[in-house]
Amino acid sequence: MQLDAFSGIIYQFCTWFARLAYINLLWIFFTIVGLFIFGFFPATIAMFATLRQFLNKSNSPVCKTFWDYYKKEFVFSNKLGLVLVIISFLFYLNITFLQTVDIRVLQLLYYPMIMLSLLFVLSVCYLFACYVHFNQNIGILFKNAVLIMFYNPLPNLFIIFGSAAVYYAMVFIPGISFFYSGSLIALVILSSATFAFNKVERKQKHIEI
Repeated sequence: MQLDAFSGIIYQFCTWFARLAYINLLWIFFTIVGLFIFGFFPATIAMFATLRQFLNKSNSPVCKTFWDYYKKEFVFSNKLGLVLVIISFLFYLNITFLQTVDIRVLQLLYYPMIMLSLLFVLSVCYLFACYVHFNQNIGILFKNAVLIMFYNPLPNLFIIFGSAAVYYAMVFIPGISFFYSGSLIALVILSSATFAFNKVERKQKHIEI
């Protein structure tokens, strides 16, 4: 009996890693199909949406689920991506300027700007999770992502240290990056964000009661 239980755990573990590898390959493939520029954000959203299906124990076919979300969210996700690229570029310009400027007062803003950019990156992590969890417009998605990030420090730490662990695993074992570079980090982000979402929902239910 114990052997059967152990075999079941090993089977589930192997199944999950096989799915993660498959999703990562789909993410790379559809990013290339979209000529990188137009494919990255739809493929990333499709990856998060497909992973969310698995976290919810859905048995939907991986490729079909991925392709359906890729097509459905192609235009909207690229609009969102354009906004993110513009904001990221503005952060880059400000940090570069503050790094090279000779005015002492402005130099003092360098580290606060670095901190703001890191908070922005964390917000983007929640943004992708919010995108596949809620049906909202871009403005509401940004607002909710920022609020959830600020009010949930523990999931923030999960995202930071979990992503760092995945990164160092890729550095030490470069061969696995082709199969898990995107999907494992997305899983860390989505699991952490889901924890935060559930916490918010429990608070809302408690307030309603």
